[in-house]
Amino acid sequence: MEKGINLVAFVKISCLVAALPSLVSAQFSIKNRLDYTDWYDYDRRIVENWTDVAWQKNNLQIGGRYEINYPPDPFIFPQDSLLKQFDFTFAYAEYEMNNWNLRAGNFYSMFGRGLTLRTYEDRNLRTDNNILGGAVSYTGDALTVKTIAGKMRDKYIRRKDYIYGVDAEATPLDAVQIGVSFLYQDTPGGDLSRMSAVRANWFWDWGDLYGEVVKPGWSDKLSHYWGFTGIVGDFTFTSEYKSYDQMSFKNSYGMEYNAAPALTREHTFTMLNRHPHALNMDDEKGWQIEVAWTPSPAWDMTANNSKTLSHSGQRIYEEYYLESHNYFFNDKLETRLAAAWNFDFSTNTENITTIIDPQYEIGGRDLLHLSWQHQHTKNVFDLSEYDTELLQIEYSRSPFGSIALVGEYTNKYQLNNVIMNRHTWLYAQLTLNFWRNQELMLLYGSRQAGFVCVGGICRYEPEFRGLEVRLVNRF
Repeated sequence: MEKGINLVAFVKISCLVAALPSLVSAQFSIKNRLDYTDWYDYDRRIVENWTDVAWQKNNLQIGGRYEINYPPDPFIFPQDSLLKQFDFTFAYAEYEMNNWNLRAGNFYSMFGRGLTLRTYEDRNLRTDNNILGGAVSYTGDALTVKTIAGKMRDKYIRRKDYIYGVDAEATPLDAVQIGVSFLYQDTPGGDLSRMSAVRANWFWDWGDLYGEVVKPGWSDKLSHYWGFTGIVGDFTFTSEYKSYDQMSFKNSYGMEYNAAPALTREHTFTMLNRHPHALNMDDEKGWQIEVAWTPSPAWDMTANNSKTLSHSGQRIYEEYYLESHNYFFNDKLETRLAAAWNFDFSTNTENITTIIDPQYEIGGRDLLHLSWQHQHTKNVFDLSEYDTELLQIEYSRSPFGSIALVGEYTNKYQLNNVIMNRHTWLYAQLTLNFWRNQELMLLYGSRQAGFVCVGGICRYEPEFRGLEVRLVNRF
């Protein structure tokens, strides 16, 4: 009964808000994403939906989000009884006046580069750790100050501990920025947890250097991050260093307020995400170095090396990556060639990956895309080895959409200590764009299990066989 009442209330409010543009001179927008999944192996059908609405007039903006999880996906929400299937999960009012911004309700915020505070939403990860409370910020020519207060949610939309924070950044010189941040949590037991940080950023015509040092109140350890970016001739290079020691700042439900840079390369290829690094801000140090060379508009190369260790010196993750991007034959054929070697401590494997990824432009609106990805995996503990192949064929026509066929095979099932129900996977995916701002995606078939990762935060996606539908509407 409660579900029906909530759904009726949502429809009534949506109709009322939709009528506002005809009543007042204002800007109104709606974005809706609907995901439907039919898991054949589990006889399970799941509907997920996010409806975001925003209304703005002059300096005032009001918005909200209604969310449906019917029923909650047990792979994402193991304790599905804790999550409401129909719920208003986000609402806010924001007002800007001169240099001031005032916000009440739900909001996201980030101090520095996230070592102290970073809240965000990523629907692919099913991550949303927004804060319910208030935020006030001032932005001037030489000074920026942000203050926040409220409670952060976990994935079940539970909130418990109050946090309060302030972040200030000054520009005393044209080439120098300095900043400080402070965040503390008032736990129900009365204990006060604190975290503070200082940072600086120096700029030159050809590069910049950033550094941030963090001191948690519960430890005498200092954590720090350094990043340098520069451009010299045809070369662009980035070098970063991290040392995170007892820096994880969590609420009572285990959700972290902070999310520091992971210092691993973000990959778009499927195989390169099969053995990712999950960020551990309590005990890791390491670096990432990347160099890009662009000798001509028709050719560029990128080389990357990253390594993460514990503070005791144990190797946790390491990767070497090389990519070539070129238009060697003609300007209609774009080719990416990539190779990578990585070590993943969580699975005790070394992985060698090679990728050939060409796409050919047929006329002015048609594109044919092929991708062949091969990965050789060796377990460094028992020395077992296996190979995995992925082949993708995709045709797209702008701006109407695309159709793709993706197949995958592994000989891992031949290992003595491995039991697999399936060693081949095949799915077809159709994407349609219509009415300018509407998108429909249909996927049918089977897909191997794997990780979805963004910035060192990962979610394991189990093996899938069935139907997926995604519909995104923007008005």
